[in-house]
Amino acid sequence: MHMYDDYLGDISSQPDSFMAIMPVIMSVLGIILVVSLVIGLICYVFNSLGLYTMAKNRNLDNPWLAWIPLASSYLMGELINDDVSISTWHIPYAKLFLPLMGLALTVVMTILGFIPYLGAFMGILLSLALSFYYYAAQFWLYSIYDKDHRVLYLVLSIIFPFLGPIFVFVIRNRDAYDERHPEGAIAETYDSKSILALTLGIFSIVSFITLMGSGLLTGAVGLIFGMIAMKERKLQGLPTGMAMAGLICSIIGMAFTVLMIFACIACVGLGGMGMLGGLMNGMYY
Repeated sequence: MHMYDDYLGDISSQPDSFMAIMPVIMSVLGIILVVSLVIGLICYVFNSLGLYTMAKNRNLDNPWLAWIPLASSYLMGELINDDVSISTWHIPYAKLFLPLMGLALTVVMTILGFIPYLGAFMGILLSLALSFYYYAAQFWLYSIYDKDHRVLYLVLSIIFPFLGPIFVFVIRNRDAYDERHPEGAIAETYDSKSILALTLGIFSIVSFITLMGSGLLTGAVGLIFGMIAMKERKLQGLPTGMAMAGLICSIIGMAFTVLMIFACIACVGLGGMGMLGGLMNGMYY
């Protein structure tokens, strides 16, 4: 009997021991979360300020886009002359691919999730390909502003991602020279802002329908690009249909997302009130 009592006593003491260390675990997790948020905020400020200064020094339109998520990637594509080169292969449309590839990966990974085994393998390959493309774009940004140290910057950015924004900040005031395009900035031959506005607006609606989240962010950024595109196209006397469609889709996506958020808050509030009412009633019986 004493042997069983000792065994049961050990089992009963385990929850008490776990509860005793829970505050320590929560404190450590809280510290990690706070440190991560601080590092993320510092990286955001350094990267945004670096891209903003680069764009302003080169007299690019709307340098303030550097401070807006997704739009900063568009500005990065503009700074590398809309060209990501891999050896002799030039991949255009960086202003579209850089801001949209993360959203495209989310959609494709969601679809591939329904394909057992092969879907996961294809998702890994796609993630690696997009990562390679992004680092190639980052390489050319470093190359344009500091050719001598571009390889070092890139390697350190891959190993320690938080260093990338710091390098962008460090080289922000240096002279820009693109060895691929010595003549200077490349004139745009397509309506990138209208395309972005429409794509982000559609994704905002899709995000609401599929409950993937980010509908409010993509809708807001799509709205910004739509407004810029409308203004620029009107000044140039060009059609504004795509920009208008992007504006409408972005507004619809944002409105649906806001309504869903309010509905969720209302449901949680009503559920909480119902539980509280049940508890209060139980106290009187």
